[in-house]
Amino acid sequence: MSTELIGIIAAAITLGTAMFAAMRGIRRDILEVRTELREEMRAGHNAIREEMKTGDNSIRDEMKAGFKELTARMVDIGDRLSKIEGIIEGLFWSSRNQPPDKPREGVA
Repeated sequence: MSTELIGIIAAAITLGTAMFAAMRGIRRDILEVRTELREEMRAGHNAIREEMKTGDNSIRDEMKAGFKELTARMVDIGDRLSKIEGIIEGLFWSSRNQPPDKPREGVA
């Protein structure tokens, strides 16, 4: 019975050692996969960040061009409106164009 017990203990130790070695190998593989995934995620993150910067710059450029065009149009409309106002004021005899009713006294 003692040889059977020794055989069972030896088999248990052998199996435990094999399981320990297998677990270490699995842990190393998992660590390698995690490292690769992190590197891939960082590369993808950096690529997305660069694409967003490019998109942001193009949107900014488009907005600046749009605002310049809008400003030019508004200035043009303002110039046209002032010309129309001048024509309208010239057509009507307004109080600004008339002399004062009474001459001011005390004016030298």
